Amino acid sequence: MNNSSTDAFEDAFTCSHAVSTVLTSVISFVSIVAFVGNSLVTITFLMNASLRTSTNFFIINMAISDLLSSLTNWPLYATEGSPSKNNVIEGSMATFVCKFGHYSRAISQAVSVQNLLLIVIDRYIAIVLPLKSILVTRRFRAALLSFTWIFSLLIAFPYAWTSKIIKEGHQTHCRTFASWSKMEQSVFYSVGFFIFYCVPLFSIIVLYSRIMKSLRQTTPGGEEQENVRTRKLYQNRIVMKVFIWIVSAFFICWTPLCVYIVLRKIVPTSHFAKDPCMVFVGLFFYVFPTLSTVINPIILFASSTRFSGALQETVGCFIRCKRCRYFKAKRVSPQNDVVRMQVT
Repeated sequence: MNNSSTDAFEDAFTCSHAVSTVLTSVISFVSIVAFVGNSLVTITFLMNASLRTSTNFFIINMAISDLLSSLTNWPLYATEGSPSKNNVIEGSMATFVCKFGHYSRAISQAVSVQNLLLIVIDRYIAIVLPLKSILVTRRFRAALLSFTWIFSLLIAFPYAWTSKIIKEGHQTHCRTFASWSKMEQSVFYSVGFFIFYCVPLFSIIVLYSRIMKSLRQTTPGGEEQENVRTRKLYQNRIVMKVFIWIVSAFFICWTPLCVYIVLRKIVPTSHFAKDPCMVFVGLFFYVFPTLSTVINPIILFASSTRFSGALQETVGCFIRCKRCRYFKAKRVSPQNDVVRMQVT
């Protein structure tokens, strides 16, 4: 028996279809929940003018980028296959999905990181340097939001250029930078890790610490001023609490992928690199990063009374509109229905 036949037998033996089915179900579920959650956040924001604050514009920008990532998460996973998992998407369509999927994920991550940094800068100016907050105009904020997308579209282009479907033994993968040398890959990943992970995380920690220190400081004033200051202090603390939860969820969910990539590069012969059942690929590349896009809407609706109240109002408006359309279709209004009952 040759080596390829032996490998095929071992892969089929060690990988059951149950593992693949469970993993596929988890990835599908996470992708759907992420799409629904971020869609609700976006719709709620668009239908409620009271939510259009400076910080919320950056949060919604993140939600839109998360929508893009959630839409391509499962199709990207469907291009990969193993003895226990068939390729759902194949051929030229698989190549397109591979390129667009990696490109959109890179864009989503870059946009999210930039918006997290912009949120903490915005709060730093509003709380620590309130006199300079007038410099952050709507036009300037719109320019910042546009810049996050333009910069991300440009910086993520290598993912679209280099992504392709490759076969390794009995497995099919959607890989990036496969044609690059190990040195080129190491440099690209190292620079990306430094710019989009280390620098934002360090900056957020420093600015957040300065903001919380400023919030703990008290200034003497009259009773009316004290009440206003207390109310603003409470609101700012709520905003910062929601923000730190979103930041924590983002970096916690993306860290396993960074560790996975490092281990594959440092120890290419390890079980991480072999992964006959593609469990590590599914978990570290598809499940954990997408969890952050699932958690963000939950944090917003659970922690922000404004968002939760606006969601209830939006859902109530939708139900009322559906009810109005129903009676209009029947050409009978609820009031006429009551009158008819009374006459009868």
